[in-house]
Amino acid sequence: MNPPQHSAQDYRTSMQEAARAYLQRHRAEYLADSDKLFESCVHHLVVALEVPTNTAPKLVHLAWSEILDSPQPNAMQSTL
Repeated sequence: MNPPQHSAQDYRTSMQEAARAYLQRHRAEYLADSDKLFESCVHHLVVALEVPTNTAPKLVHLAWSEILDSPQPNAMQSTL
């Protein structure tokens, strides 16, 4: 029996929210290298939250885009 479609969407939404929270929490640690922040976030999703390795980069990218697209002070956006 396959799980309902909304369960998969809820999972992706939850993991994307976790990625966004990680990026916001750790951005000050990676001021000079946003690629390392991205990779660190992917690693966190895979190791700590057991997100599949092919899915984690997509979720981090979506979370990152969400942060950049949201209305925020320019200082925060330039960090990412």
